[in-house]
Amino acid sequence: MTIDPKTFAQLIEDSIPFNKHLGVKLESFDFESARVVTRVEMRDEFIGNSVRGMPHGGLISALIDATAGAAAAVAVREVALIPKIATIDMRVDYLKPAQGEVLFTTAEVMRSGKRVIVVRCDVHDDRGVMVALGTNVFNISR
Repeated sequence: MTIDPKTFAQLIEDSIPFNKHLGVKLESFDFESARVVTRVEMRDEFIGNSVRGMPHGGLISALIDATAGAAAAVAVREVALIPKIATIDMRVDYLKPAQGEVLFTTAEVMRSGKRVIVVRCDVHDDRGVMVALGTNVFNISR
């Protein structure tokens, strides 16, 4: 069974408790390119540097993992395989301090095989500044 768009949005936004807690919203996704864009609105509890008002790096890495996982789910295209996808490696490079009210994360699958999926993510703030770059590797248990 393939993923239907409404079900996929519900999965990303509501069915994953951590995503729901963070307020992750699905902006867009494309089955052909296995590309996913999410957003999260900043909240006071996301601040990691209270002097500069910057979000905590853990928030940014969590957004990278969540959005990359969504892209991996799009790549497998089968609802039954989604629960079998697990992060096995992740790298985050923080490039600039994030500012503004919204963070956007774009994930694109670089390679999708039978057991391994590699995803690249960019995180931008609402000024359009790239604040982080991430790479995730996922295993698919078959």
